Amino acid sequence: MLLQFKNKRISSIISVIPANEVNFMDEIGNYSFTETQMKKLKKVMGFDKRRVSLHGETVSDYAIKGISTLIEEGVIKENEIGAIVVTTTSPDYFIPPTSNVIQGHFHFDMDTICIDTSQGCCGFVVGLVESFMLLDSMKNKKVLLITGDMLSHKVSRRDRASRPITGDGVAISVIENSLNTGDIYASIKNNGKAAFSVYIPAGGSKIPITEETGIEREDEFGNWRNLQQLCMQGDLVFNFIINDTPVMIEELMTEAKEIKENVDYFICHQSSVFTLKKLREHLGVSKEKLPNDIVPIYGNSSSATIPVTLTHHFSDMFKDKNINRIMFAAFGTGLSLGAVLMDVPKFDYCEFIEYAHSNAQL
Repeated sequence: MLLQFKNKRISSIISVIPANEVNFMDEIGNYSFTETQMKKLKKVMGFDKRRVSLHGETVSDYAIKGISTLIEEGVIKENEIGAIVVTTTSPDYFIPPTSNVIQGHFHFDMDTICIDTSQGCCGFVVGLVESFMLLDSMKNKKVLLITGDMLSHKVSRRDRASRPITGDGVAISVIENSLNTGDIYASIKNNGKAAFSVYIPAGGSKIPITEETGIEREDEFGNWRNLQQLCMQGDLVFNFIINDTPVMIEELMTEAKEIKENVDYFICHQSSVFTLKKLREHLGVSKEKLPNDIVPIYGNSSSATIPVTLTHHFSDMFKDKNINRIMFAAFGTGLSLGAVLMDVPKFDYCEFIEYAHSNAQL
């Protein structure tokens, strides 16, 4: 579905990443790869380092840390917030919603709207569209868009397809109404027929957790998983990204009467170095316009990768200009696709902070 908005902006971003760093080459014992194979995969696929949370740490923990910093730094005030939108596949609990947990930690007004959306890698774009919709009715209030996951604990240690790239992290983006920032074009698409291309079979009402669901078994590709862990059909997901994302972007560009040459950056969900390299080739844009360097540094943190990319490249992107025209694009569980084309003024605040783990956890 094509959507259009006007006069909205992302005013600030804070990306909260685990202090704990894992190196791919240190995990050689987890996979049936030789050292030579590991080195080749590191080069071709971009397997390197990633930030991983510790057991018991949650999306709300990281979000509260980030929001507290924004308040302490004077970036936001509690009475300015009109809504909290959380997009994640790692809720703290089945009940209550994670957005309510976060809202209850602060002195936010009881009129604050709290929304949890079950979205993975497409979560930033879906959450951005939800935020824009809310802002159409909120005048001077702001939306806190919280995106991210703690999926590393849902991926088998012996899953050599997903484990090497899976990282954790949470980003908080401040979304607000803003005069004279122009038209915003958005597109959201879903292919529910392929929903089980990425899924965790057990743990919900359909397949409750039992002793049997915790037994790991080897698949035909040498990955060991149990039914409580992430299972992804990589070839189907890859083809979905490569084939459908360029079509969606072209459709959105046509709707906006825009050409690629006028877009400063294509900031995409960073699933892997290899996938984004192929996507860049299909789109016919340069490496400078479509960065794919985040996964080897932080890992694939699901719906947090777009704001993490913005945080990582913030200084370079806004070094010589105060506004960039950006195409955001994301793809993932659902299977879901989303894109937003908008002018992005320089953020008021854009920083990384590390989530420090307790000595007991370490």
